[in-house]
This record gives sequence, C-alpha cells and structure tokens, in this order.
Amino acid sequence: MSRSADKKMNKDSYKMPWRLLTVAVLLNFCTWAILFSIPPMEALISRDLLVSHFQTGLLFSAPIAMIALSAIPAGVLADRVGIKKVIGIGAIIALIGASLRGITTGYPDLLIFSLIFGLGMGLTFAILPKLARSCSQPDQTILVMGILTGFGVLGGVGIGLAITVPLLYPLTNSYHGVFIFWSILLLIITILWWVMVKEPPCPHAEVEPEKISFSEIKQTLKNRVLWLLAFILFLHNFFFYTWAGWVPTYLLEKGISLSSAGLMASVMLWVGVPTVILVPIIFSGYDIPRKLFIWLPSVIYAFLAGAILYANQFSLWFLMIIAGIINILRFNTLLTLPVEIMPREHAGTASGVVVSVGYMGAVVGPIIAGEILDVSGSLQSIFIILIVLSLITTVFAFLIPSDNTKKRSIQIDQKN
Repeated sequence: MSRSADKKMNKDSYKMPWRLLTVAVLLNFCTWAILFSIPPMEALISRDLLVSHFQTGLLFSAPIAMIALSAIPAGVLADRVGIKKVIGIGAIIALIGASLRGITTGYPDLLIFSLIFGLGMGLTFAILPKLARSCSQPDQTILVMGILTGFGVLGGVGIGLAITVPLLYPLTNSYHGVFIFWSILLLIITILWWVMVKEPPCPHAEVEPEKISFSEIKQTLKNRVLWLLAFILFLHNFFFYTWAGWVPTYLLEKGISLSSAGLMASVMLWVGVPTVILVPIIFSGYDIPRKLFIWLPSVIYAFLAGAILYANQFSLWFLMIIAGIINILRFNTLLTLPVEIMPREHAGTASGVVVSVGYMGAVVGPIIAGEILDVSGSLQSIFIILIVLSLITTVFAFLIPSDNTKKRSIQIDQKN
C-alpha cells in the first residue's frame, strides 16, 4: 500500500483487528507462561538434576537475557521484512527450544534449549509495540499495547505461576511433562499465527518493508529520547524484577504464611490486567503527557519501597495492589512511547532498542540484589536501594520531552 493512499485513509479504516490481536495475545500468553513455569518448579528441578539453586535460576534468567540480546535484531528485521515473518519465525524457534526442554535429561542441554527458547521469545515479544502501532490509530496505540501486555504478558505470567505446581505437575508427574504440555499449546498457537495472520498484518497501516533503508535505521538508532526511554525501562525492570523476586521472601520473614505470601505477590499481576485496559480508555479524551505515567509511578514506588518495611499484614495487601497498578502503567507506557514518537515504519527498530536495554535490567537487578543480600544479610538494604533507584528514575522521567506524544505521532504519520 502506497504512502499516498495511506494519507487518504479515513478514520473508519482503522478497525480494531480482533482476530489478529487474539492470536498475538495467545502467542505471548503461552511464551510467558512457559518462562514463568520455571520459578515454581525450581526446587523440583534442582532436586531431580542435582544442581544448585543458582544453576536452576539460570534456566529462568537466561531466556530473559536472550530477549535483551535479540530485541534490536528483531526490531530491525521487522522493519525490513515484516511483522508476521519475524514473529512467526520467533514462535517456531521458541517452540523448538520449549519442546526440546521436554525431552532432555541433563542440565547442560536444558540450559542450551532454554537459551534457544529465549531467542524465539525475544523475536515475538520485542515487536509487540510495532504491531500495536501498525494496527491502530496513534491515540489508540497505548490501548492496543495494553491488550497485548495485559492479557498476553501478565496473563501468561500469572497463569504460569499459579497452575504449574498445583495443577500441571501433578497431572504430568514431572517437569518434563509440564514443558511438553506448554509446547503442545505453543505448537497450536504457532500454526494459528501462520494460517490466520496476513503479511502485513494490518495492510491499511503498514508501509512496504523494503522501503526502509539501513541509513534510516541508523538514523533511528541516534535518537537520544529513544535511548533515554531504554535506560528508564532498564531502571523499571531492575526495580520490578528485584521487587517481585524478593518480596515473597520478605513476606515470609514477616510471618506471612506461604500461601498468603504467594497470593500477595500474584495480586500485582492480576490488578494490572484491568488497569492497563481501563486507564487508556478513561483518559483517552484528555491531553495528558505520557511521561506522567512514568514519573508519578516512580515517586509512588519510592514510597512503597519504604512503607513495606513497616507495614502490617492488612496494609501489605494494599501496598501490593498499588504496586501492581503503577507497575503496569509505567511498563506499558515505556513500551508504547518509542513507537509513538518515531515514524511507524521505524517502530520495530525503536521498540527493539528499548526492549534490549530495558531487559538487561531484569537480568542484573535480581543478581545485584542477591549479592547485596549475601553481603549485608538484610533484605532491608535491598528496599533502601529500591527507594534510591525510584528517585533516580523520577529524575530521568522529567527529562523526557514534554510535547504531547499523541500529537507528535499523528504529525509524523501525516508527513509520511
């Protein structure tokens, strides 16, 4: 579809592609559920393979590292060859890695196949912002991204944590069986992606990938705001993965039962699903700068990291609910902003940069926190560091240009 034709499209051309979004949600739901099936089985895998907890932890952190490493190549490829092909190839690679984990018997092979799975997952996840941008009006992008992250990412994480040990493991009687179960589901969804999704997925909004030159991609990589957003997502993931990783342990130390601690931690995920859908709808008619949803959660997170040290059991529930709401608001905004401020045809590269740098924080955050805990012997030190980290994030959030991103993205599209 030519750019001149793209200019002439009326608003009615932008119809929500529900079939496409459903398949995309299912694909990301499945991959994130597979990733988060590891933490509940950590002790079981460690016992069966006779490896350390650090080694089993690598089975979870290694795929996240691969998401970071593959995000920029995935974004560039999406801008060059198209969304369907890159996400579809990523789904196949993830399927191969996930399936082989179900039949391997040794730890080295399990780690290698986890890396392969993470590579495929990176190709599917890093392009979600470009997919959302390509299949929506500029002012709808954050809502579409909310649907993908809310039902896809958060839903997959929540279900993966919730049903792996109490339901799937007893049915299959081994961690191999759990991996095979999710692999079968991923196979079905991968087939659906290749059969039901067109290339480009949304012809009314997508430009020809072959017209995106490497010089244009290089110019995109020089955008300072893009790297600022990438660094803020790094800080966000540093905070979130450290918080989510150590809060359950802290709750147990405060005398909370194992079942209640797990439920409190999961509340963060479940409250995020309605939040990420309802907030864009409620504020869609208001001219609110996107960076409000970055600096305000950062300030609140600084308060929560301090308040949790003195909270009783009742107030802990309230703190976790607030943490879940502000977490998804900040996360979804940081994923959406890069594709709103950049031309639509460069959205893959833009989102790839932000995801790549951002998910390095998800890897190094828990590791550094663990080292600090080993040295200090106190979880209190970790929360104090998170307070400082939140204040730093607030400062960087105010450096984001204050121009309304919805207007800027509309203007960019009109120029194209």
